[in-house]
Amino acid sequence: MIKSKYALRTTIVAGAGIIAVMLSGCASGGSSTPSSSASSSASASEADCASDATTSNNLVVGTILPITGSLAYLNPPEQAGVGLAVSDINAAGGVAGKQACILATDSGDSTDLSVSTASAQKLITAKPSVAIGAASSSVSLNVVDAFASANITQISPANTSAKLSGYGPYYFRTAPPDSVQGSALGSLITGDGNSKVAFIVFNDSYGTGLRDFTQKSIEAAGGSVVYGATSAGQESLPARPRSRLRSRLHWPPSPTRSSFSHSMRPSRSCPSSSLKAGTCRRPTSQTATLPTTARTSSPER
Repeated sequence: MIKSKYALRTTIVAGAGIIAVMLSGCASGGSSTPSSSASSSASASEADCASDATTSNNLVVGTILPITGSLAYLNPPEQAGVGLAVSDINAAGGVAGKQACILATDSGDSTDLSVSTASAQKLITAKPSVAIGAASSSVSLNVVDAFASANITQISPANTSAKLSGYGPYYFRTAPPDSVQGSALGSLITGDGNSKVAFIVFNDSYGTGLRDFTQKSIEAAGGSVVYGATSAGQESLPARPRSRLRSRLHWPPSPTRSSFSHSMRPSRSCPSSSLKAGTCRRPTSQTATLPTTARTSSPER
């Protein structure tokens, strides 16, 4: 029986939805034995699309996930989730008689959107049945219009930005947006009897977005935010990738670095009793310095 184009597209989207849900579950954490991890990785590599694979003979599952960048640690479980889902689909006979395969690309992160732009163009040229990703909301916002223009369905397992809510007919996600998470979190906080709340968040779209919706929920319930509120300017500085962090204090201090004085702290060699008696001096010249180099944006979803 020949299926209509609409019915076939619905079947393909349903299959892609299964992939995204399984991907989301695998990326959420939990214990995993070495053998199961190895099996998932093997499944992903064995399911890679052949060079001549097309949507006429395969369900081509494109991925745009963070192989590089600050969110790269998310790639192994996310890619393993795609591999596991594709293996299950193929074991069940495929979709509309077509076997599924994976065409993987790198999304990078929000610090270099040229990576996701290039990967999206690669997928659009290949004309996959679906694109799974991105992990970062900023990355998805960078490529979502391109996928929609090419009539390619995009499904993210991790995007939470409210800007993507109801974005268009080709964009889906399996993670609840900040508006839903914030409402639930605010209700939980006030429901537990808390009326005064402080926020410590990164100054990026993920930190401030979730904070804003949580604050609205708290205030609607009669609570108040006493620190870190919207527009208060009390957000934390964005984090840097670990590989670029300085893990030790610099000694001696450099004139180009900001410093803080330890002159008010007693020396370890001076007991408190000696300090009180005036027979032991505090050091007056020792300073420790922390780097003041520019920080990149923190990983965000």
